[in-house]
Amino acid sequence: MAQLSDESRPRRSGVEVRLARYFGMLGVGAEAAAALAAGSFLHRTPAGRVRFTGRHSYVDIIIDGVVLEADRLWAGEHWVGEIDVFRETPHPYARTWVDYLCTTLTIRISREVLRSWAVRDLTVQRMLFQVLTYRQGVMNIVYGLDHRSTLARVAQLLDYLTHTPASLDEAGLGFRSGASLLGPTQKHLADALGLSLTSVEKSMNLLRKHEILASSGEGRAHRTYSIKQPQLLEAVAAGHSLAAA
Repeated sequence: MAQLSDESRPRRSGVEVRLARYFGMLGVGAEAAAALAAGSFLHRTPAGRVRFTGRHSYVDIIIDGVVLEADRLWAGEHWVGEIDVFRETPHPYARTWVDYLCTTLTIRISREVLRSWAVRDLTVQRMLFQVLTYRQGVMNIVYGLDHRSTLARVAQLLDYLTHTPASLDEAGLGFRSGASLLGPTQKHLADALGLSLTSVEKSMNLLRKHEILASSGEGRAHRTYSIKQPQLLEAVAAGHSLAAA
């Protein structure tokens, strides 16, 4: 079979190159990574509610933004939609309401392209397994019930929601400038952690007092937060105490 010359090969856009690099960083082989990238594009979803079902033709991978799914808040590298691509027909009960809490930038990938490669390529299967493992890790670390204080749990959630995964940055897809969070209210934070709104407000006020957190907007419904000291926030999440007075 004749090989294409460099001149006759179809040129990939800069975005497609970055997407292929990203899938490659998730452990996908070069050929499969290029195919997944060709079946993907960057998409901005406005704030609002979407009802995902097994019949959706795409899956969203969050790059920048926050969604509320299954009573939990999710951010960078969370996959939204039905990723059980091995079923011949969609699961009849696979219906999930997802709230995009702000304009959210995602990698929107064709579910059919994902399926066609997952059923025959071990590296794509491994990527999907890692996606599920990462999701479970977030559930355990961010939302798991343990001995940590309310302050530490709130700090852990803020750290997760404002953190840009290294793979996105290294692939040239880390578009966020600085550690900031847009979308969830303090009630969203409280409900996701299973805490009272009052206890979350106290923790947020303490983080502001120590100049770890800045916020804009007024009252309980403000939705914009800026992390002024990310390393200290991470330390608080790990159990570092802050003086209340």
